Amino acid sequence: VLTCGCDPAGSWEPGVGVQAAAMATDWEEIRRLAADFQRAQFTSTVQRLSERNCIEIVAKLIAEKQLDVVHTLDGKEYITPAQIAREIRDELYVNGGRINIVDLQHILNVDLTHIESKASDIVKSDRSIQLVLGQLIDETYLDQMAEEVNDRLQEAGQVTLAELCKLYDLPADFLTEVLSQRLGNIINGQMDTYDRGVIFTDAFVAQHKARVRGLFSAVTRPTPISSLITQYKFQEHLLY
Repeated sequence: VLTCGCDPAGSWEPGVGVQAAAMATDWEEIRRLAADFQRAQFTSTVQRLSERNCIEIVAKLIAEKQLDVVHTLDGKEYITPAQIAREIRDELYVNGGRINIVDLQHILNVDLTHIESKASDIVKSDRSIQLVLGQLIDETYLDQMAEEVNDRLQEAGQVTLAELCKLYDLPADFLTEVLSQRLGNIINGQMDTYDRGVIFTDAFVAQHKARVRGLFSAVTRPTPISSLITQYKFQEHLLY
């Protein structure tokens, strides 16, 4: 039974208000203790799950194909195949569009077989990235390379694929295809139709033609062309 806290004469009885305040304080203390207890229970559970237990659980899930992750080489972490693919793309970007798969193994700390698998998937799904001699190469790198080739071409008048293969450590067939696609836009020159191993500037070809015309205009007697080529250092494939 609750009393109103007033005497019959209508005066206030302070004891009841004090009791109510005390009860409210007790409830707050109970709530706080309950929260502390729950946290203690949770903490205790986490502590009981050791690192060895975690490894065994993950290994079991992997064996049952319920979890798709890869163990790092140092054995300290697990990484998903999707994350491997993302990190490969990130490293390719950071390295200017060209990176060796062997280097990726050391950077990502993952076995080479997993790197090769994801690199192959990336190449299949993204036509702007190619796998050449164990290296991932994207269009950004190839465009930059073409700009460098054009600078050399404009300075020298001609460049050979042999020297470019040595300079960029890339196969001739690959370079021929890549540079041919960029002739007329990034590279201001033309590839020899008879010898696709040489690229000329238009100015170089025009100069060569002028030299040939001048020489033959000055010839007054039958002369073997082979001797003219040797004497005046003409490029035979351009002469014909």
